[in-house]
Amino acid sequence: MRDMLLTAAGLVAAVASVTAQSPERVDRASARNFQTTVKQLETALQSRGFMIVARADHQNMLRMVGANTKGALTIEFGKPDMMKMHLPAHPEIGLEMPMRMYVWERADGRTIVSYRRPSAGFAAYGPDLKTMGDMMDRMFDEIAADATK
Repeated sequence: MRDMLLTAAGLVAAVASVTAQSPERVDRASARNFQTTVKQLETALQSRGFMIVARADHQNMLRMVGANTKGALTIEFGKPDMMKMHLPAHPEIGLEMPMRMYVWERADGRTIVSYRRPSAGFAAYGPDLKTMGDMMDRMFDEIAADATK
């Protein structure tokens, strides 16, 4: 039993390590606190024409079940015109849209903005959407830079 637990713990650590090192995932440390970073991220998104469609407050949800955690918030956003252009021809792209970024606090109190590169998700739907994903990668990098400065 002990060996099984050690093996399971090792597998979990290995998976976490792979996820954190994935070239599809970007983690960017903020120079600001959690609340300021969230506000800067929302401003950066809106200034580029994105509509914020949902906010999932993980910290608040966990409080509801008696757990305390540091700041953790997912922001979902999109551009209706972009969805109008691509969703009718590729309805499965709805799995990628709206897009999202995750703002969270590490144990040391540092705020991080995390996201998956859009090109990784969009590439599965064909070359035209892969190209759009590549353009979105650059925009996400700029948004994250604005949010974390």
